[in-house]
Amino acid sequence: MNTASLLETQAELLPNKTALVCDGEQVTFKQLDDTINRCANYFVKQGITQQSKVLLFVPPSIELSVATFALFKVGAVPVFIDPGMGVKRLRRAVQEVSPQAMICVPRVRVLAAVFRKEFKGVGIRIDCTKLRAQAQSESTTFEKYEAPADQMAAILFTSGGTGKPKGVVYTHKIFMTQTKLLQEMFALTSDDVDFPCFSLFGFFTLAMGLTSYIPPLNPTKLAQLDPAELVTLMNQHKVTFAAGSPTIWMKVADYCLKHNIQIPTLRSLVMFGAPVRIAMHEKWQKIIPNGTTYTPYGATEALPISNISGDYILENTAEMTLGGAGTCIGTACNSIDVRIANEDEIVVAGDVVTKEYYQDEEATHASKLYIDGTLFHKVGDVGTIDEQNRIWFWGRKNHVVMRGEEKIYPIPCETVFTRHAAIKRAALVGPCIDGKVVPSLVLELHDGSTALPDTLLKDLREIRDSYQHTKPIERFYLKETFPVDARHNIKIDRTALRIWAEEENPRAYC
Repeated sequence: MNTASLLETQAELLPNKTALVCDGEQVTFKQLDDTINRCANYFVKQGITQQSKVLLFVPPSIELSVATFALFKVGAVPVFIDPGMGVKRLRRAVQEVSPQAMICVPRVRVLAAVFRKEFKGVGIRIDCTKLRAQAQSESTTFEKYEAPADQMAAILFTSGGTGKPKGVVYTHKIFMTQTKLLQEMFALTSDDVDFPCFSLFGFFTLAMGLTSYIPPLNPTKLAQLDPAELVTLMNQHKVTFAAGSPTIWMKVADYCLKHNIQIPTLRSLVMFGAPVRIAMHEKWQKIIPNGTTYTPYGATEALPISNISGDYILENTAEMTLGGAGTCIGTACNSIDVRIANEDEIVVAGDVVTKEYYQDEEATHASKLYIDGTLFHKVGDVGTIDEQNRIWFWGRKNHVVMRGEEKIYPIPCETVFTRHAAIKRAALVGPCIDGKVVPSLVLELHDGSTALPDTLLKDLREIRDSYQHTKPIERFYLKETFPVDARHNIKIDRTALRIWAEEENPRAYC
């Protein structure tokens, strides 16, 4: 079993079809597979062998796909660490993995020279910008490694947005099952055209035979993207499928609506990484007349878990969400078993569920449980499942505010406040003030104000008192901007906001 076999199949079925387009260069599936084979041979000559752990610090590019699938063919283990997690966490992650090789851009080699202790075992260092040129003379044939179904195929680090980044162990069986489920979920065929705004997601569509136009995005600086350029490229290439962070699609939507632009070929717009507001689905309804939005639910440790379309949300669950029911994330995907454990904790089982974190028994033990002999993963989220088997998301477990025995859930509380036109974002926190937890709401206003007008404070009090689940909120705070995660630029760092409220003594409105 080897994930690279999926791409080999596409090279046999669609040899002359364009596989990847990036920075004006395009390669067919046959050319891509030939290049992957050359690089696999090159890697072996460099000393990369089966189960060699190889750091990949390669930006979205043709090289990223080539290097990844070549490592799969060799039977080596690509290691993906999000550089946005910060230098300290990155160094710790590298040290935990103890890799033997690294494929990277030149600036990472400089980083490795500075932090010699963490990178001391990395004996093989390959410049990704020269990879294809260095492998050009190698053979275009390579006998791929047939891996046992449960053997480690890759290590993907979590972003660490709600705790320490952890290395999630993937197998070839998991990758291949994910590809099948995602293809079924979005009814994708080789006639579709992809615009992957999250590079790892693009590996799946490539394995399905889609042409992928790699967008000009810096994944560590999503807030600086040019929406005009993205929209022009999507219409120029007649893109039918696109996936990425809501941060991207928020900016693109606002640009399209401002300039009265539609993307008529786009059939499926996929947003993931954080709950998506009802208003986002409403905006995109006007932009993609022949398609809809989707918000699949999952985690690095289990993907996909469920899925729901914007059309369904607007027709069936939007009013419930706006009333504080939480965010509906759809029903479980085929072959995925989702349950609620310990009253409110979402757990999941199935062939896409990873079994362990790399060399971290404590974290593995804490995140797994057995129910009737079946291994389940604790997603780390809380919610419920209704009588229609729809899953409702209430927030991260460690963001629930506990006042004595009472649980106050973030998403149901925050949603009813963000309906107010002045409020851009809201975050429920529970700072410890004078020895007791004080349920509080931190607000970011659209105009960036740091002082709360009396009229808005009056509105906030009325909203709070209108819902049973928001009545426990005792204080309101204002913050000019919210801290967010590096990977998707949208997950609110509620822990940082709680510490800010505790330690910096900002003005509190009651």
